[in-house]
Amino acid sequence: MPSDRQREAARMLRIAHRDLKAARSMLDPDLFDEASWGFHVQQATEKALKAWISALEVQYPRTHDLALLDQVIIDCGGDPTRFLSLENFTPFGSRLRYDEVAEPESLDRVLWNQLCADLLAHVASLIP
Repeated sequence: MPSDRQREAARMLRIAHRDLKAARSMLDPDLFDEASWGFHVQQATEKALKAWISALEVQYPRTHDLALLDQVIIDCGGDPTRFLSLENFTPFGSRLRYDEVAEPESLDRVLWNQLCADLLAHVASLIP
């Protein structure tokens, strides 16, 4: 029988998939501002990292700071090295979502969506 933390990990991962699905539908920069797309990548990443922490049987902190979540994983013996570059999306979950006109960085949406999808797949492999 799964523990409460394992059930929370599965729940957070389901929500992360919902956010990634939204990000994947926002590939056209003429239709979706980078800030809107980046917010969904940030949210999918944040929830996936929280799912990972839960899978490690630890309570995750209430934060949007992806670097802090990565550090919790490291402190618990996990290795998020492959996904550390997703920390660059932290501003999309906090500061940039409140900017009236965010300066676009012309990020490769397909590439970043795929890295986020890889993170979700990795976390899924950790949940019994």
